[in-house]
Amino acid sequence: MTDLHDRAAAVLGTEEGRVRWPYGMSPIHPSEKRKDPERYEQRRAQRLAGQEAMVSWAEHYGLKYSEAGCCPFWLQGKTSRRCRPYGPHANRCTRYGTHVDQDWLDHAVGWLKGGRPAVLTSAPYGLEYITEAPERLAYWQQEDPRLQVVQGTGWYGHGTTQIVMWRTDILDEVAPA
Repeated sequence: MTDLHDRAAAVLGTEEGRVRWPYGMSPIHPSEKRKDPERYEQRRAQRLAGQEAMVSWAEHYGLKYSEAGCCPFWLQGKTSRRCRPYGPHANRCTRYGTHVDQDWLDHAVGWLKGGRPAVLTSAPYGLEYITEAPERLAYWQQEDPRLQVVQGTGWYGHGTTQIVMWRTDILDEVAPA
């Protein structure tokens, strides 16, 4: 195993011996090398750089991946049944249900600090075209003064902008990767 694999396993956890990479961050499958070796190596290098950035960022803040993290309700600790993707309560989640935040919550990842919801990251495409995003991010900061938001370059790539929303009662400051 590699150093990155071991570090990622500590931050993201494992399932059946494999790192639980969030959507879009798992290793490029080796079978793609047969189709186009040059493209495979390029994509593999980009993915490895993104994985390294994600793991280093999480290590820096002492964060662990949470598969349950989905929307600001989770970050506030108000999920209960609200943030299940299916069922009678799904419509209350702002990502899976009412969809008011789904555009800026693309590639969302929840992060724990000391077992508590601490950070929510996302990587939407074309953030400049999501006209509701600034209003929604401001709404959440007004809704809960503990929440802060910053944007910048992240680990996902592909023309996305990383949005980082965090709880200031758990972490004073968080920057994009």
